Amino acid sequence: MMRSISSAWREAPRNRSVYSFPFVRMLPHPLAFLQLLLVASVAFAQTWKATPFVPPSLPLVVKTPYLSTWIPQGTAEGSLNSGWASFRDGSVIGWMGKLRVDGEFFNWMGPGLKAVQKDMTFTATRTIITMACGGVDLVATFLSPVEPTDLVNQSIPFSYLAVEVSSNDAKPHQVQLYTDISGEWLAQSDQILTWETIAGDTVNHRFSLQNETRFNETGGRLRDGGVMYSTKQVNGMTYQIGQDTVVRSLFETTGVLNKTVDPQFRAIGDRWPVAAFAYDLGTVGTTKTTPIVSTIGYVRYPLIALLNTSNVNIVRGPYYLTLYGSVPGMIIVLLNDYPNALARAIDFDNKLTSDALAITPQNNDYADILALSVRQLFGNIELTSGWDGTIHVPTDIMAFMRGRLTNTVDIIYAAWPAFLYTYPAIGRYLLEPILTYQANNPSQSGYSIHDIGASLYPKVTGPSNESYPVEECGNQLIMALSYTKKTSDNSLITKYKLLYDQFATYLTQNGLYTATQLSSDSYAGELGNQTNLAVKSIVALKAASEIFQILGDNSKSKQYDNVAASFLGQWQSVALSSDKSHYTLSYGNDSSWGLLYNLYADRLLGFNMFPQSVYETQTKWYATKLDEFGIRLDSRSSDAKTDWQLWTAATLTDETLRTTMITLVKKYAKSRINSGSFPDRYNSENGVMSTFEGRSVVGGHFALLLVPDVKNASTNSSGGGNNGNHGGHTGGAVPSVSPVLPMAVALSVALVYVLF
Repeated sequence: MMRSISSAWREAPRNRSVYSFPFVRMLPHPLAFLQLLLVASVAFAQTWKATPFVPPSLPLVVKTPYLSTWIPQGTAEGSLNSGWASFRDGSVIGWMGKLRVDGEFFNWMGPGLKAVQKDMTFTATRTIITMACGGVDLVATFLSPVEPTDLVNQSIPFSYLAVEVSSNDAKPHQVQLYTDISGEWLAQSDQILTWETIAGDTVNHRFSLQNETRFNETGGRLRDGGVMYSTKQVNGMTYQIGQDTVVRSLFETTGVLNKTVDPQFRAIGDRWPVAAFAYDLGTVGTTKTTPIVSTIGYVRYPLIALLNTSNVNIVRGPYYLTLYGSVPGMIIVLLNDYPNALARAIDFDNKLTSDALAITPQNNDYADILALSVRQLFGNIELTSGWDGTIHVPTDIMAFMRGRLTNTVDIIYAAWPAFLYTYPAIGRYLLEPILTYQANNPSQSGYSIHDIGASLYPKVTGPSNESYPVEECGNQLIMALSYTKKTSDNSLITKYKLLYDQFATYLTQNGLYTATQLSSDSYAGELGNQTNLAVKSIVALKAASEIFQILGDNSKSKQYDNVAASFLGQWQSVALSSDKSHYTLSYGNDSSWGLLYNLYADRLLGFNMFPQSVYETQTKWYATKLDEFGIRLDSRSSDAKTDWQLWTAATLTDETLRTTMITLVKKYAKSRINSGSFPDRYNSENGVMSTFEGRSVVGGHFALLLVPDVKNASTNSSGGGNNGNHGGHTGGAVPSVSPVLPMAVALSVALVYVLF
């Protein structure tokens, strides 16, 4: 007997796309396949509005390194119900949403194309999607709060899903809402799950692994902690934990769940246990219902194992424990606080958009880039507090950034503009573990360490053996002074003044004619006498001069000021190409060139050490080097970096070129060539991403917000003007693939099915 189309969808495999051939071959009868083909073709033919654009991957829940859920887009332009959501590495996250309208059910999230996506909007903090489910519209708001000035709120590893429904045909409808999550929020299908449901003022579902291993990542997933899915206990709400097909079928048939918990713990992929909520919304008219709010979070304790000077792992807990005594108590506060959290998120979004429009008032391109960057940046950072044996100490704060290594100095530096813009203290808290370690373990080499975690996060065992001597010394000094100037807080430079003197001494000896070594762009390989790296040395030495002036050490201040001035004079004589058309990638190599993005620090700190002619020469040169999707990093390859392009844009003397460079970065982001979370490295000619996705360096996109003359030049430009676009986004409507192409693809797939 031919299975129903709904049954086929329920049993769809956990592949990244439900259109894959393995799924096609599951269907036992060609007619069933044709039925599915018709549904898929219609779905592909739909158009839906995207504001501001369709990104490579759409953030849904992005709050911590292990609570990171996306909808890959790429060329498929994936709707909320075109496939499963994914973890940041592309593996499946099981999250299902159904709506029952007058007894007929619609999948609005997770595989099942009966509901039709009408529009999608993303902001810095939210993703908002409208799905038409027959005579009812459903609006799903995925809110991942970004509140860097409130360390407790920022440290809470939870996000919101809020759902509102209303009639779209002016008729009343009987409506029930359903959502569930699978154990894939924790790990992949072979791991054994345990679970529980705790019902009180809230109902909390919790999934955890039976065999936990603390501080142990496998394939980017952590092997300890638990996922909590929670909602308020209200009239008409029911819940259940059980086999996916059983629980979902019960809802589809009756609209309610039976408030039971499956007693048999088992593997994630063994009859797919899901934790579900259902809500009877009663009669729904044209007025939107009160939002149905749930929270989802990844809870673990402790967060970090930090190796101290005695080779003892000191554990650090999440910062929110300085205020909240229990997670269930915190969840009650979160659910009640949703209206306020939403208002704060809207304020954050609006402020960011307004500030970005001051840079490019002629379009929304810069604002849109920043909106896509925010959750990715802060979702890689965890705020911790120390434990004194009695309490979590509110003043003992350290932050940790997950990456290939932990708290990599040049990654923090690349993201530094975002911290200066939002809350500089977070940048400082990221530096504290590094500086504390180095202060207690003096480097024999005299330069800054590169990172604080050679092991896989979250086991922080001390620095790796990688070294970027000039790069990291320069970064440390520039970040220290910019933090101090931004906050008027001298405590950082006072506490670590011996280290800053050490770093400046190293640059004095090694910073102008650099030995063959790596810079932040390590993938490009080692290079000697790097022109751009020497720029960083010069600015950093000037920063050291100001640091010691603030500290009252006039002798050291004058010493480093003299060295910086001497280096600058020598640099100008060796860094310029012989035809004076551009500055080289490395001294004496006239055919080489690269982005002098380190000039940005000269502007950021207000030094203006480098002559205007340097900026003008480079601006003219860059104008001749633009590719289809931006400008490459240097002459060695067509690799481009989004962060360094926008740092460079902040140094340009031509506003039109600056706007063009911003527009090209957005063009890359919206090209739909890729499906990773905002990849920062890609081919400038064809837009194809490299391996760098989901990284914190997108914080560098904030660079233009921090240089006053960039804002003034744009605002005062005679060529500016908002063209009436301040209130919206240019190019908002993004149609799906043309109906002709999907039908051709569909017929091709049908032919493959018949032949094989």
